[in-house]
Amino acid sequence: MARLKKQWSATEAIALAAEIKKTLSVSHRQAKGLIDGRCVWVNEVIIQKHGHRLIPGQTLRVDYDPERVYELIPTRSKIDATPFETLFEDKHLLFVNKPAGLLTVPSDSPHDASLADRISDHYRLRGFRRFELYIVHRLDKFTSGVLVFAKTPEGLHGLKKLFNLHKIQRIYKAILVGELPENSGTLRDQLMEQAKTLRMKVIKGKTPTMGVKEAITHYRVIERLPGHTVLEIRLETGRRNQIRVQFADRGYPLLGDQVYGQESPLIDRQALHAELLGFTHPVTGQQITVQSKSPYDMNRVLELLRNQRRLHRAETGIRGDVGIYKPHITDAQKKKRVNRMKKFNERTALRPSTNSTLTRPPRPTRRESVQIKENRTTQSSKSSPKVRVWKKKT
Repeated sequence: MARLKKQWSATEAIALAAEIKKTLSVSHRQAKGLIDGRCVWVNEVIIQKHGHRLIPGQTLRVDYDPERVYELIPTRSKIDATPFETLFEDKHLLFVNKPAGLLTVPSDSPHDASLADRISDHYRLRGFRRFELYIVHRLDKFTSGVLVFAKTPEGLHGLKKLFNLHKIQRIYKAILVGELPENSGTLRDQLMEQAKTLRMKVIKGKTPTMGVKEAITHYRVIERLPGHTVLEIRLETGRRNQIRVQFADRGYPLLGDQVYGQESPLIDRQALHAELLGFTHPVTGQQITVQSKSPYDMNRVLELLRNQRRLHRAETGIRGDVGIYKPHITDAQKKKRVNRMKKFNERTALRPSTNSTLTRPPRPTRRESVQIKENRTTQSSKSSPKVRVWKKKT
């Protein structure tokens, strides 16, 4: 599609980003993205400062592609203020807690910081001259949560095999816009990337198309709030933007998703968090499950929505737990959890104990400790060593 060009004169002494948002009817983040993308001229001079103060009468010109999403470039100080958090680490694997707003891997733009670069720099500063970090999977820029990297070729090949065989347990927490009618279910779709916009799209029909990949998502409702639904999501396949596309296609986009939904005053990113990542260690064979706590911005949204529910219940006179949704666990699910725990206990019982030599002996009783002290005093009185006293010469 052809680029759009728009030119006008400023009428108010306001910030440049606010003027673009008002005139072009775009989001505040998109307006800042246009400025960072060098698409804005003031009196034929490119301006890259969001808060540039306009003077009434100045000529503004914007030249941009309407099909493209212009991302806001985060400042270096803001990114450095949120260092990565190590959740688990051994010789072969590294689990970190990725913050929202940070890329997983470097991009073509030199201004975009990435988690992989930050980890590599961290290890080099610690003295690792030949540190290698292998990328196994990714999280979207504005998605937070657990992310695993490989540190050795053995870990890389083993993780790739587990991901290809879908033997990875991946649990996400999401907040949807709208009240999802089902309490649980499975989404099965065919996804394909659009050539122009690079966005993912659900393909309808049975006609085979090149580049189409199957996406399978399992979900269950964990909380229902006014106008929103909180989900626990388990991925069976890991396609790009899979969760965001599938729920948006059914009319329930993620809260704050500005690509497949719309922006929200409650949160400035999509409300999606990778909560749990578990699998069998590809080298040691040990079962590993790493969790990440829900981030502050999502907890704040949930608290605001819960307060709205309390106010509504107080105004309507509803008391107690009437009308509050509680997840129902069936007997079959309970039996499945019990059997899973039995299998886990059997496996741990068969494993050789590596800490057997480090176990402490049982503590002696009070009577035994008194007897030990008496034996020590008698032994010391029988054989008392000669004491050498050092005296200063006068």
